Amino acid sequence: MQIKAQRYSGQLQAPASKSHGQRLLILAALSNNACQIQNLGADRDTKAMQAALKHFTQHPSNRQEVVIDVGESGFALRTLAFVASHFCSHYRLTGHGTLLKRTHWSTIHLLEQLGLKVTHQNGQLPLAIEGEVSHTQINVDGSEGSQYVSGLFLFAAKQPGSWQITVKNLNSHAYFQMTLAALNQFGFVYQQNGEIYSFEGAQELSCPEVSVEGDWSSVAVHLVGASIRGEIRVSGLNPESLQPDQNLLHALEQFGAKYDWNNGELFLSESKNKNPFEFDCTQQPDLFPVLVVLACAAHGTSSIKGIHRLKNKESDRLHAMCEALDIWGIPYHIVQDQIEIHGSGKIKSGCINTYNDHRIVMAACIANLLSDQLQMPEDTSAVLKSYPGFMNDFERLLQG
Repeated sequence: MQIKAQRYSGQLQAPASKSHGQRLLILAALSNNACQIQNLGADRDTKAMQAALKHFTQHPSNRQEVVIDVGESGFALRTLAFVASHFCSHYRLTGHGTLLKRTHWSTIHLLEQLGLKVTHQNGQLPLAIEGEVSHTQINVDGSEGSQYVSGLFLFAAKQPGSWQITVKNLNSHAYFQMTLAALNQFGFVYQQNGEIYSFEGAQELSCPEVSVEGDWSSVAVHLVGASIRGEIRVSGLNPESLQPDQNLLHALEQFGAKYDWNNGELFLSESKNKNPFEFDCTQQPDLFPVLVVLACAAHGTSSIKGIHRLKNKESDRLHAMCEALDIWGIPYHIVQDQIEIHGSGKIKSGCINTYNDHRIVMAACIANLLSDQLQMPEDTSAVLKSYPGFMNDFERLLQG
């Protein structure tokens, strides 16, 4: 499929945040009372979480072994590895896609620290977990991410005992704050003293109705598209959201885009100058692919830091996007933990390898705005993981 670049303009209803929705699904399953979740997404990761939790909500008895298939959802894996222990004493976690190729040592070591027995294949799936929790004084190294830390807290809130959890070197801190905020919404009570969190377990969690926020991660690609060539009005986003990807607005401001909030809607218009920018994606690794496209659109050298976080995602995103830059004819340099991209506002035509990574597929589509004739990705099905309606929204906005 080939298209001719046009303006990127129109109105958009933000899709539901899978990060927020998955947290609410877990808490609804742990809740002492019924909870109605509004605006839940239809993406594959959210559906995988729903299917996994049905093992416990529909069959709450303590069975011999429960097999939990998390699909390709890393968050479901790293949270349900802990939460499942609230419902059963023997369970097996499996999945699909790149989850089968990754190692999960941080999750395994934390489970073992709790006193649970974990059987695995050199750190890879499947993980067979059994036993009872015997330790509630826990030290967590969060340098590899926050998902397993979130899993621990979601589980411990319902597990009896006096808990003291020390969290050091936490990456993706904002996502952990999303977990604490969701727990608070269900009535969770804790004390914090620096890195130390203390609370009594077996708490009564309850919230009769909650609503999933619009997803800043999904909307990010459209905001970049409009910043390059067009204007967009987005409804359904929370301007006070804890989602870290809303920090994209800082890069777009540097780029020269103009935005404003009006009656709960975000209005953004294109940059006239296409300025280079600096951005640290340590806490927002999902933004990296589309930030690379934005850097190509800039006239000058943009710098993106925090690239060490990019190897263990749905693909090696640094490698994949460097390949794309080579195809697009954009020079770049990697200096320690940052990449410097020398943009010119145009790219060469060429089809890049998206490695079946949903974020790269979406970024590759937006890159069409920088070429008179750029071939689209041959397979766009990866977007079903997080944003099933992306292609419809993309094509509609492209016609402006």
